[in-house]
Amino acid sequence: MTFAAGGHPAAPYGPGSPPPAAPRKRAWGRVVLGVLGILVVALPMLVAALVILVGVSRVETLDPEAQGAIPGTLELDADEGTTYVVALGSGFVREIGGNFNTSWALDIRCTITHPDGTQDEIRGDRQTSSVTKAGTYASIGRFEGRGGATDVDCVATDTTVFGEEPELPGIVHETNATLQWVGIGLAVGACAVALACTGLIVWGVRGKKV
Repeated sequence: MTFAAGGHPAAPYGPGSPPPAAPRKRAWGRVVLGVLGILVVALPMLVAALVILVGVSRVETLDPEAQGAIPGTLELDADEGTTYVVALGSGFVREIGGNFNTSWALDIRCTITHPDGTQDEIRGDRQTSSVTKAGTYASIGRFEGRGGATDVDCVATDTTVFGEEPELPGIVHETNATLQWVGIGLAVGACAVALACTGLIVWGVRGKKV
């Protein structure tokens, strides 16, 4: 006879009793495969994505096509069909030293005058997507080059606490959309592989009934 907690006889297994839980055999092969997938595939993919996204951005901003003070006009020789980013940033050579409050980018308005005389307007507070790096970089907007001398005239709509126009470092740099999409694709792929491998690990730990 078996006894339940408290010393009372346990109810015998019968037609009205639930069957005992079946033992499970863990599939350690799946667990090992899942761990290897994360370490060998997902992690390297994520590192590669970060290297591409951070590296490309760093190179582009260190060697801008134009740089100067905002408010002011930034001049460049734009290539046809190339995407350019107007941003607050110092580039490789600091014409205006020191870090800055990146929230100023929201108050910047720029007029891009193309070689044919047509103009585009961009605003820091109306970007589809923005990029900010604390104290050193803040995007304002993008435009497509039309081949030739291009002027980017930027002003700030707000003033400092002293009522003066802020003097901010401005740059215009190219953006490599292809490499950026490769980096994003690798990051998404790394997440997908990590999720699949995590599921494999959970499946292996739970095991199967024997």
